[in-house]
Amino acid sequence: MATYYDIKGQQVQNLASDPDPVLEGQVWYNTTSNTAKVASYVPTGSWASGGAVNAAGTTASAGTQTANVIFAGQRPGNVALVEEYNGSSWSEVNNYPISVGNLSGTGTQTAALGFGGYPNVTTTNEYDGTNWTSGGALGTGRELLGGIGVQTAAFAVGGYIRGPETYTTAVEQYNGTAWTGAPSVNTGLYGRTGNGTTSAGLASGGQTGSTSSAVEEYNGSSWTTVNARPYAAGTAMGSGIQTAALNYGGNPASRLTTTVSYDGTNWSAESAMSTARSMGGGSPSGTTGAALASTGSPGTATEEFTGAGVSVKTITAS
Repeated sequence: MATYYDIKGQQVQNLASDPDPVLEGQVWYNTTSNTAKVASYVPTGSWASGGAVNAAGTTASAGTQTANVIFAGQRPGNVALVEEYNGSSWSEVNNYPISVGNLSGTGTQTAALGFGGYPNVTTTNEYDGTNWTSGGALGTGRELLGGIGVQTAAFAVGGYIRGPETYTTAVEQYNGTAWTGAPSVNTGLYGRTGNGTTSAGLASGGQTGSTSSAVEEYNGSSWTTVNARPYAAGTAMGSGIQTAALNYGGNPASRLTTTVSYDGTNWSAESAMSTARSMGGGSPSGTTGAALASTGSPGTATEEFTGAGVSVKTITAS
């Protein structure tokens, strides 16, 4: 029987860390984890279990699959709790400046932005990976906004305003210091899922008295309604950019496991999550190939999504 040496003409490499990027068929031995690994092609995306959060509930989030932060929310009751994820486990870190539910977030683990909340909160806070500091206040206090972008260039999309009840089309833009008015979306909804940037944004789903599958794209000057998402829901989580987005979970009448991807034109079904959830932590700075879903309502479960493509697997005896 032919050996790996016979086929490839070289020995398996000993490496202190996994190579980046990896090539299909590549085999190596990780001397740090003492494991043999192979890069193989996976035809479909899938969810797998990650480390559990310390407290269940709803929350805002920022970051990627392996460097994530969730903050404040209702866990249960309004809290200021903050947890960071390192790709395997969650740790409690410095609290959010206020206890608040129904807030929104975007950005990265070391440059996160939190804003809004219940009831009609205008507060904005910035995170540097260690400490929270006050940012400029929203022009209009609201909750369950769609968050798009990064800490220094973000959108707050739509949301719910109390007294009188309003499902707003308003969009505000943050420049790292202050919020200013930006072009409005076409449909007033709360709980929209945000993807992308302030020059190429995507706002999907949402709800009023009923849930919506509406999707709008921003081209740097205006919002345009595009192909609807395959399912109607508010407060779904998201990862990726305008032309390569992932939406998952949400809440119509009950929480969902649904996962769909967007290529800039069309939506496609992906493998469902194991745990149905809404208003949980996503990975705003992640990708369609590496997304994160954490906590939500209910439970402490975390799941990690790996998209179709070349994936690293550990070689075992079985």
